[in-house]
Amino acid sequence: MRLSLILPTYNEAQNIPVLLQRVHERTRPHEVIVVDDDSPDRTWEVAERLKAEYPHLTVLRRIGRKGLSSAVAEGCDMATGDVLVVMDSDLQHDPSLVTQLQHKIEAGADVAVASRYREGGGVGDWVRGRRWLSNFGTFLAQKLPNVETTDPMSGFFAVRTEAWKRARPLIVPEGFKILFELLAAMPRGSRIDEVPLQFQPRLHGESKLSLLVQVQFLKQAVRIGLRRIGVTGARAFALSVVFVSVTCAWRAWPLRTLYIDAGVRSAVTRQLRDVADAKGWLLSDIALRSVSSDGAITLMYSPHRRGPDSAECWMIPSTGEPIPCAD
Repeated sequence: MRLSLILPTYNEAQNIPVLLQRVHERTRPHEVIVVDDDSPDRTWEVAERLKAEYPHLTVLRRIGRKGLSSAVAEGCDMATGDVLVVMDSDLQHDPSLVTQLQHKIEAGADVAVASRYREGGGVGDWVRGRRWLSNFGTFLAQKLPNVETTDPMSGFFAVRTEAWKRARPLIVPEGFKILFELLAAMPRGSRIDEVPLQFQPRLHGESKLSLLVQVQFLKQAVRIGLRRIGVTGARAFALSVVFVSVTCAWRAWPLRTLYIDAGVRSAVTRQLRDVADAKGWLLSDIALRSVSSDGAITLMYSPHRRGPDSAECWMIPSTGEPIPCAD
Protein backbone atom coordinates (compact mmCIF):
# COMPACT_ATOMS: atom_id res chain seq x y z
CA MET A 1 0.00 0.00 0.00
CA ARG A 2 1.28 3.46 -0.89
CA LEU A 3 2.06 5.73 2.05
CA SER A 4 1.35 9.46 2.15
CA LEU A 5 2.97 11.33 5.04
CA ILE A 6 1.30 14.63 6.05
CA LEU A 7 3.44 17.10 8.03
CA PRO A 8 1.65 20.25 9.27
CA THR A 9 4.15 23.00 10.08
CA TYR A 10 4.30 26.43 11.70
CA ASN A 11 7.69 27.93 12.53
CA GLU A 12 9.57 24.66 12.12
CA ALA A 13 12.33 25.86 9.75
CA GLN A 14 15.07 24.37 11.95
CA ASN A 15 13.24 21.08 12.47
CA ILE A 16 11.93 20.18 9.00
CA PRO A 17 15.33 19.29 7.39
CA VAL A 18 16.18 17.01 10.32
CA LEU A 19 12.75 15.40 10.29
CA LEU A 20 12.78 14.67 6.57
CA GLN A 21 16.24 13.12 6.86
CA ARG A 22 15.08 10.89 9.72
CA VAL A 23 11.91 9.90 7.88
CA HIS A 24 13.82 8.82 4.79
CA GLU A 25 16.35 6.89 6.85
CA ARG A 26 13.53 4.77 8.27
CA THR A 27 10.87 4.51 5.56
CA ARG A 28 10.20 5.18 1.87
CA PRO A 29 6.91 7.05 1.59
CA HIS A 30 5.06 7.37 -1.70
CA GLU A 31 4.78 11.09 -1.02
CA VAL A 32 5.43 13.62 1.75
CA ILE A 33 3.14 16.65 2.01
CA VAL A 34 4.30 19.62 4.08
CA VAL A 35 1.37 21.92 4.86
CA ASP A 36 2.68 25.21 6.19
CA ASP A 37 0.59 28.07 7.57
CA ASP A 38 2.77 30.79 6.01
CA SER A 39 5.31 30.58 8.86
CA PRO A 40 7.12 33.82 9.78
CA ASP A 41 10.36 31.82 9.88
CA ARG A 42 9.66 30.76 6.25
CA THR A 43 9.41 27.04 6.93
CA TRP A 44 7.70 26.67 3.57
CA GLU A 45 10.73 28.15 1.79
CA VAL A 46 13.11 25.77 3.58
CA ALA A 47 10.88 22.85 2.59
CA GLU A 48 10.74 24.03 -1.03
CA ARG A 49 14.54 23.95 -1.24
CA LEU A 50 14.51 20.37 0.03
CA LYS A 51 12.43 19.22 -2.97
CA ALA A 52 15.66 18.83 -4.95
CA GLU A 53 16.74 16.18 -2.44
CA TYR A 54 13.30 14.64 -1.98
CA PRO A 55 11.51 14.76 -5.38
CA HIS A 56 8.30 13.22 -3.99
CA LEU A 57 7.96 16.13 -1.53
CA THR A 58 5.00 18.48 -1.99
CA VAL A 59 4.82 21.82 -0.16
CA LEU A 60 1.52 23.61 0.38
CA ARG A 61 1.91 27.17 1.67
CA ARG A 62 -1.42 28.30 3.10
CA ILE A 63 -1.96 32.06 3.04
CA GLY A 64 -4.91 33.46 4.96
CA ARG A 65 -5.73 30.08 6.50
CA LYS A 66 -4.41 28.82 9.82
CA GLY A 67 -4.96 25.95 12.23
CA LEU A 68 -3.44 22.53 12.78
CA SER A 69 -6.60 20.52 12.13
CA SER A 70 -7.47 22.35 8.93
CA ALA A 71 -3.86 21.95 7.71
CA VAL A 72 -4.01 18.20 8.33
CA ALA A 73 -7.39 17.98 6.60
CA GLU A 74 -6.10 19.80 3.50
CA GLY A 75 -3.06 17.55 3.39
CA CYS A 76 -5.17 14.38 3.69
CA ASP A 77 -7.63 15.61 1.07
CA MET A 78 -4.88 16.15 -1.50
CA ALA A 79 -2.92 12.97 -0.72
CA THR A 80 -2.85 10.15 -3.28
CA GLY A 81 -1.65 7.27 -1.11
CA ASP A 82 -3.66 4.35 0.26
CA VAL A 83 -2.48 5.01 3.83
CA LEU A 84 -2.33 8.50 5.36
CA VAL A 85 0.08 9.10 8.24
CA VAL A 86 -0.04 12.36 10.20
CA MET A 87 2.76 13.42 12.53
CA ASP A 88 4.06 16.61 14.12
CA SER A 89 7.08 18.32 12.63
CA ASP A 90 8.80 19.31 15.87
CA LEU A 91 10.81 16.06 16.27
CA GLN A 92 8.74 14.91 19.25
CA HIS A 93 7.36 11.97 17.26
CA ASP A 94 9.63 9.04 16.44
CA PRO A 95 9.76 8.57 12.63
CA SER A 96 10.54 4.87 13.08
CA LEU A 97 6.90 4.40 14.09
CA VAL A 98 5.65 5.47 10.65
CA THR A 99 6.28 2.00 9.23
CA GLN A 100 4.67 0.35 12.28
CA LEU A 101 1.55 2.44 11.84
CA GLN A 102 1.44 1.58 8.13
CA HIS A 103 1.69 -2.13 8.93
CA LYS A 104 -1.28 -1.83 11.32
CA ILE A 105 -3.40 -0.40 8.50
CA GLU A 106 -2.18 -3.06 6.07
CA ALA A 107 -3.21 -5.69 8.65
CA GLY A 108 -6.78 -4.43 8.60
CA ALA A 109 -7.05 -1.46 10.96
CA ASP A 110 -9.00 1.61 9.83
CA VAL A 111 -7.03 3.89 12.16
CA ALA A 112 -3.70 3.23 13.92
CA VAL A 113 -2.67 5.52 16.78
CA ALA A 114 0.79 6.15 18.22
CA SER A 115 -0.28 6.18 21.87
CA ARG A 116 1.53 7.74 24.81
CA TYR A 117 -0.72 5.90 27.25
CA ARG A 118 -0.36 2.25 26.36
CA GLU A 119 2.34 -0.02 27.76
CA GLY A 120 5.70 1.06 26.41
CA GLY A 121 4.60 4.66 25.78
CA GLY A 122 5.14 7.82 27.80
CA VAL A 123 5.02 11.63 27.86
CA GLY A 124 8.62 12.19 28.95
CA ASP A 125 9.40 15.06 31.35
CA TRP A 126 6.29 17.17 30.95
CA VAL A 127 5.71 19.69 33.71
CA ARG A 128 2.97 18.84 36.19
CA GLY A 129 0.42 21.30 34.74
CA ARG A 130 0.92 20.06 31.18
CA ARG A 131 0.59 16.45 32.31
CA TRP A 132 -2.66 17.24 34.16
CA LEU A 133 -4.15 19.02 31.17
CA SER A 134 -3.27 16.12 28.88
CA ASN A 135 -4.76 13.54 31.25
CA PHE A 136 -7.95 15.56 31.65
CA GLY A 137 -8.32 16.08 27.91
CA THR A 138 -7.67 12.41 27.21
CA PHE A 139 -10.25 11.32 29.80
CA LEU A 140 -12.86 13.63 28.26
CA ALA A 141 -12.03 12.66 24.67
CA GLN A 142 -12.24 8.93 25.42
CA LYS A 143 -15.90 9.25 26.41
CA LEU A 144 -17.27 10.87 23.27
CA PRO A 145 -16.24 9.02 20.05
CA ASN A 146 -17.96 5.83 18.85
CA VAL A 147 -14.59 4.04 18.78
CA GLU A 148 -11.99 3.84 21.55
CA THR A 149 -8.25 4.36 21.85
CA THR A 150 -6.03 5.02 24.84
CA ASP A 151 -4.78 8.30 23.28
CA PRO A 152 -7.50 10.13 21.30
CA MET A 153 -5.46 13.36 21.67
CA SER A 154 -2.41 12.00 19.85
CA GLY A 155 -1.07 13.98 16.93
CA PHE A 156 0.62 10.92 15.42
CA PHE A 157 -1.64 8.44 13.66
CA ALA A 158 -2.42 6.62 10.42
CA VAL A 159 -5.76 6.24 8.70
CA ARG A 160 -6.85 4.18 5.72
CA THR A 161 -7.65 6.59 2.88
CA GLU A 162 -11.04 4.98 2.31
CA ALA A 163 -11.89 5.45 6.00
CA TRP A 164 -10.82 9.09 5.85
CA LYS A 165 -13.07 9.76 2.86
CA ARG A 166 -16.05 8.11 4.56
CA ALA A 167 -15.59 10.15 7.72
CA ARG A 168 -14.68 13.42 6.00
CA PRO A 169 -18.22 14.87 5.67
CA LEU A 170 -18.59 14.82 9.48
CA ILE A 171 -15.16 16.24 10.26
CA VAL A 172 -15.00 19.89 11.35
CA PRO A 173 -11.30 20.77 11.04
CA GLU A 174 -10.98 23.32 13.83
CA GLY A 175 -8.50 23.53 16.68
CA PHE A 176 -5.57 21.19 17.24
CA LYS A 177 -7.11 17.75 17.88
CA ILE A 178 -7.85 16.31 14.45
CA LEU A 179 -7.61 12.67 15.60
CA PHE A 180 -10.33 13.30 18.19
CA GLU A 181 -12.47 14.74 15.40
CA LEU A 182 -11.74 11.76 13.14
CA LEU A 183 -12.59 9.19 15.81
CA ALA A 184 -15.86 10.97 16.54
CA ALA A 185 -16.77 10.70 12.85
CA MET A 186 -15.90 7.00 12.55
CA PRO A 187 -18.83 4.53 12.58
CA ARG A 188 -19.19 2.01 15.38
CA GLY A 189 -17.31 -1.18 14.63
CA SER A 190 -14.38 0.57 13.00
CA ARG A 191 -11.11 -1.17 13.82
CA ILE A 192 -8.59 0.84 15.84
CA ASP A 193 -5.08 -0.35 16.62
CA GLU A 194 -2.17 1.20 18.49
CA VAL A 195 1.61 1.30 18.80
CA PRO A 196 3.39 2.72 21.88
CA LEU A 197 4.87 6.22 21.57
CA GLN A 198 7.56 7.72 23.79
CA PHE A 199 7.07 11.48 23.47
CA GLN A 200 10.41 13.23 22.84
CA PRO A 201 11.57 16.69 24.01
CA ARG A 202 11.40 19.50 21.47
CA LEU A 203 14.82 20.45 20.05
CA HIS A 204 13.96 23.81 18.46
CA GLY A 205 11.08 26.25 18.62
CA GLU A 206 8.32 26.62 21.18
CA SER A 207 5.24 24.63 22.19
CA LYS A 208 1.98 25.70 20.54
CA LEU A 209 -0.06 24.89 23.65
CA SER A 210 -1.92 27.98 24.91
CA LEU A 211 -5.14 29.00 26.64
CA LEU A 212 -6.70 29.48 23.19
CA VAL A 213 -5.86 25.89 22.26
CA GLN A 214 -7.44 24.67 25.49
CA VAL A 215 -10.62 26.68 24.82
CA GLN A 216 -10.78 25.35 21.27
CA PHE A 217 -10.59 21.80 22.58
CA LEU A 218 -13.41 22.44 25.06
CA LYS A 219 -15.57 23.84 22.27
CA GLN A 220 -14.74 20.82 20.12
CA ALA A 221 -15.62 18.41 22.92
CA VAL A 222 -18.94 20.14 23.57
CA ARG A 223 -19.84 20.16 19.86
CA ILE A 224 -19.01 16.46 19.46
CA GLY A 225 -20.87 15.57 22.63
CA LEU A 226 -23.97 17.47 21.55
CA ARG A 227 -23.85 15.91 18.10
CA ARG A 228 -23.69 12.49 19.67
CA ILE A 229 -26.94 13.08 21.58
CA GLY A 230 -28.60 14.71 18.59
CA VAL A 231 -28.38 18.39 19.55
CA THR A 232 -27.35 20.53 16.57
CA GLY A 233 -27.65 24.01 15.12
CA ALA A 234 -28.24 27.19 17.13
CA ARG A 235 -29.08 25.29 20.31
CA ALA A 236 -25.78 23.43 20.19
CA PHE A 237 -23.93 26.71 19.64
CA ALA A 238 -25.65 28.34 22.60
CA LEU A 239 -24.89 25.41 24.90
CA SER A 240 -21.25 25.40 23.74
CA VAL A 241 -20.88 29.09 24.58
CA VAL A 242 -22.36 28.57 28.04
CA PHE A 243 -20.16 25.55 28.75
CA VAL A 244 -16.93 27.19 27.63
CA SER A 245 -17.78 30.41 29.47
CA VAL A 246 -18.40 28.60 32.74
CA THR A 247 -15.32 26.39 32.31
CA CYS A 248 -13.02 29.34 31.66
CA ALA A 249 -14.54 31.72 34.22
CA TRP A 250 -12.13 30.59 36.97
CA ARG A 251 -9.19 31.61 34.77
CA ALA A 252 -10.68 34.88 33.52
CA TRP A 253 -12.02 36.29 36.81
CA PRO A 254 -8.61 37.12 38.40
CA LEU A 255 -7.75 39.00 35.19
CA ARG A 256 -11.02 40.96 34.94
CA THR A 257 -9.42 44.38 35.50
CA LEU A 258 -7.47 43.89 32.26
CA TYR A 259 -10.71 43.72 30.31
CA ILE A 260 -12.32 46.83 31.81
CA ASP A 261 -9.46 49.25 32.45
CA ALA A 262 -7.21 50.38 29.59
CA GLY A 263 -4.83 52.03 32.05
CA VAL A 264 -4.27 48.77 33.88
CA ARG A 265 -3.67 46.98 30.57
CA SER A 266 -1.02 49.50 29.61
CA ALA A 267 0.69 49.31 32.99
CA VAL A 268 0.70 45.50 33.04
CA THR A 269 2.12 45.34 29.51
CA ARG A 270 4.95 47.64 30.57
CA GLN A 271 5.61 45.63 33.74
CA LEU A 272 5.78 42.34 31.87
CA ARG A 273 8.19 43.71 29.32
CA ASP A 274 10.39 45.24 32.01
CA VAL A 275 10.62 42.07 34.09
CA ALA A 276 11.21 39.92 30.99
CA ASP A 277 14.05 42.19 29.87
CA ALA A 278 15.56 42.32 33.35
CA LYS A 279 15.53 38.56 33.85
CA GLY A 280 16.16 37.46 30.27
CA TRP A 281 12.78 35.72 30.00
CA LEU A 282 10.73 35.12 26.89
CA LEU A 283 7.26 36.64 27.09
CA SER A 284 5.88 33.36 25.73
CA ASP A 285 7.14 31.61 28.88
CA ILE A 286 5.11 33.88 31.18
CA ALA A 287 1.55 33.00 32.22
CA LEU A 288 -0.37 35.85 33.87
CA ARG A 289 -2.37 34.60 36.87
CA SER A 290 -3.96 37.67 38.49
CA VAL A 291 -4.09 41.46 38.23
CA SER A 292 -5.26 43.75 41.03
CA SER A 293 -6.95 47.10 40.60
CA ASP A 294 -3.73 48.95 41.53
CA GLY A 295 -1.77 47.13 38.81
CA ALA A 296 0.02 44.53 40.95
CA ILE A 297 0.30 41.22 39.12
CA THR A 298 1.04 37.57 39.83
CA LEU A 299 2.62 35.41 37.14
CA MET A 300 4.04 31.97 36.55
CA TYR A 301 7.33 31.62 34.68
CA SER A 302 8.13 28.25 33.11
CA PRO A 303 10.86 28.07 30.44
CA HIS A 304 9.43 26.49 27.28
CA ARG A 305 6.64 24.91 29.40
CA ARG A 306 8.27 21.52 29.07
CA GLY A 307 11.05 19.60 30.76
CA PRO A 308 11.61 19.42 34.52
CA ASP A 309 8.87 21.01 36.62
CA SER A 310 10.65 24.34 37.11
CA ALA A 311 7.66 26.71 37.15
CA GLU A 312 8.25 29.80 39.32
CA CYS A 313 5.60 32.05 40.85
CA TRP A 314 6.39 35.78 41.04
CA MET A 315 4.53 38.77 42.46
CA ILE A 316 5.17 42.14 40.86
CA PRO A 317 3.85 45.21 42.73
CA SER A 318 2.76 48.26 40.78
CA THR A 319 6.02 49.87 41.90
CA GLY A 320 9.07 47.97 43.08
CA GLU A 321 11.00 44.85 42.31
CA PRO A 322 9.51 41.38 41.57
CA ILE A 323 9.45 39.03 44.56
CA PRO A 324 8.91 35.25 44.66
CA CYS A 325 5.46 34.16 45.78
CA ALA A 326 5.16 32.97 49.35
CA ASP A 327 4.76 29.18 49.68
